[in-house]
Amino acid sequence: MFKDVKTIVNKVVDTAAGPIETFDQSLREHPEELIPLAVIHLIPVALTIVGTVVVIRGGQQVRIEKERTKQAKLRAAHGCHHGHHGPRGPHGQHPKFVHHDELPLA
Repeated sequence: MFKDVKTIVNKVVDTAAGPIETFDQSLREHPEELIPLAVIHLIPVALTIVGTVVVIRGGQQVRIEKERTKQAKLRAAHGCHHGHHGPRGPHGQHPKFVHHDELPLA
């Protein structure tokens, strides 16, 4: 039984080594094919890297736009269009609810 398994394994190894040896022999006979083969193998790698960078940058842009939208909604909800809060009115109210003649003088 072990002889049969060993024979099968040897056949599989010989079969698998055949294409590698053929490829090596082909490169030895035609070394000018090495550069085109290298380029052919580098193109998918380069496209993968570029695609990954584009996806990452796109995700960052989405997060930035979400934050801008969130900030704009918060400013609109508070009625604050200038980026900081002004003085409070006499009863702690926001100036938008206080008449201009009721604003305290600084």
